[in-house]
Amino acid sequence: MALKITLGDLLHDCATRFADRPFITIAETGTTTSYGDFERLTNRLANGLRDRFGKDLGHVAIVLENSVEYLAITYALKKVNTVEVSVNRAMRGAPLARMIDQTHAPVLFTSTEHLADLNAVRAEIPYVKTLVMLDGVDEAKRLFPALEVIGFEALLSDIDAHITSPAKDTDTATILFTSGTTGVSKGCLLSHRYAVRTAENMIGPFRVTADDCVYSPYPLSHIGAAYYDILPTMMMGGRVILRQRFSLSNFWQEVNDYGVTWFMMLGSVQQLLWANPPSKLEKSHKITRCWSTPAPVPKKDFDERFNTHLIPGGGYGSTDAGWVVVPQWDQEGGIVLPHFEVAILDDNDDPVPAGKPGHVVVRPNEPGVMADGYFGMLERTLESRRNLWFHTGDIGRLDDEGRFYFMHRVSERIRVKGEMVSGYEVEEGALSHPAIHDCAVIAVPGAMGEEDIKAFVTLKEGQTITLDNFQAHCAERMARFMVPKHIVVLDEMPRTPTGKPEKGKLALM
Repeated sequence: MALKITLGDLLHDCATRFADRPFITIAETGTTTSYGDFERLTNRLANGLRDRFGKDLGHVAIVLENSVEYLAITYALKKVNTVEVSVNRAMRGAPLARMIDQTHAPVLFTSTEHLADLNAVRAEIPYVKTLVMLDGVDEAKRLFPALEVIGFEALLSDIDAHITSPAKDTDTATILFTSGTTGVSKGCLLSHRYAVRTAENMIGPFRVTADDCVYSPYPLSHIGAAYYDILPTMMMGGRVILRQRFSLSNFWQEVNDYGVTWFMMLGSVQQLLWANPPSKLEKSHKITRCWSTPAPVPKKDFDERFNTHLIPGGGYGSTDAGWVVVPQWDQEGGIVLPHFEVAILDDNDDPVPAGKPGHVVVRPNEPGVMADGYFGMLERTLESRRNLWFHTGDIGRLDDEGRFYFMHRVSERIRVKGEMVSGYEVEEGALSHPAIHDCAVIAVPGAMGEEDIKAFVTLKEGQTITLDNFQAHCAERMARFMVPKHIVVLDEMPRTPTGKPEKGKLALM
C-alpha cells in the first residue's frame, strides 16, 4: 500500500468506508462500538481538546487500562497534532515519574485505580497541570488540589466533525517507552509513517481481511496491541476484541463466542494454553492462524491439538527498530522488508559470512519507518546508531538467501511476560532498600519460556534481608513484572576492571 497519511486522517478514511461495521468489542462486557461511532467519539474529544487547550499541547500523557476511551484518546491527540505519551499502566515509583516528567506533558489522562501510584510521585511530575479522569473526579480533586481536574465526559465537545491535522506523516505521533539495552527506559519517537508501515506489513503475512476478528489482550501502551493487532485490522475494516489482560480461564470461551479468527501470542501465553487441560472449546473456534514470539511449543504439536495454523517464527522487530522482518506462512526464517537493511556484524562491526551468528543491526531505506531516536537522550540515540547502523543488542543470522533467524539477546534487557525490563530500573528501586549496599540483576530462565529476574545483593553492615521483605519493597517502587523472583546475598560483588558488576560471573553462580 505504501500510504503517506497521518493516523487521524487514516481513522477518518476507515470510518467513512466502514461506518456501520463493528470495530471494537470489549471482551469483558460484550459492548461493541462501530467505526462510525468510534470516530465520532474521537472527533468530539479532539474538538474538546482544541477548544479547551488551544492548538499546541505538545505532549499528553496517558496512564490507563485498555478501553474504547483510551484508544479514542490516542487518535484524538493525532487529530490535534499532539504527541501521545502512553505509559505502561503497571509502572510505579521512579520509572512512572520519569516517563511522565521527561516529556513535560501538561495534561494526563488517567483513572481512579492509578491515583495512588500517581500521588506517590506527585512531587516528581511538576509539569502536569491538568488531570482528565475517566472516573473518580472527586477523589482526584482531593488528592491533587493544586491541579485542574476534568471529567472525560466534560471534555467532549458537541461538535463531532473531523479535524485534519497539519502534521506530516513523518512527524512524531507517539512516544512509547522501551527498556533499550542499558540504563533507564527510553522514549522512542514514533512517526505516523512508522505506525502505518508497521500495520501495512502485518496485513500480507497474516492475511488480514475485512472478515477477520483479532483478539487483543495486551496493553495499548505497547506496539503489539496498537500497531500489530488494532491498526491493520482497522485498515481492512475488521473487528477487534479488546481485553484488559490475558485470562487463561476465559480465553477459549471468548474466542468462540466472538468468532475470533487470528491472534498473536507471547511465548508464555503459548505455554499456558499448552499446559491447560484439553477442552472441546479449543477445537471448536474459528481461529485460522496465530503467531507466537517466542514459540516454545513445536508448530506441528500446536497445530494438531488446537486445530489452527501457527505461523512459524521469523518475524522480528522492536519498538526502536520497527517491524523489520516478516514471518513466512509455512517456513522458518523471516523476510527482511524492502524499506529496511539488516546486517550481521562481529564485535568490531565488520560483516560476518552468511550463516554465521553475529550482532543484528538495522537501518532504514525510507524516512520514518524506524524510531527517530530517544526523546531527550541524544547521546543514547547516537550510541545506538554508531557506524550508521542501529544496534539492536540481539544475536541473529542471515542464510545464503537472505532469510533472517533470531537467536538470542546479548543486551541487558530482560523479557518478563512479554514486557521488556530495564535492569537498571530494577536495580535503582532495589538500592533504595535500607539494608542493601549494592545490587545487580540478571535474567534467568523462567517457567513459561521467557525469563525471570534474579537479584544479587550485598548488605550494609549488620543488616539482614528476606525474599518477602525485598519483594514487598520493590513492589512499591516498580511494576510488579519488574520485581525480582530470586535474591542471592553475596559477601562481595564481583566487578569488571571498570568497576561495573560482572554479570557474566553472576550468571554462573
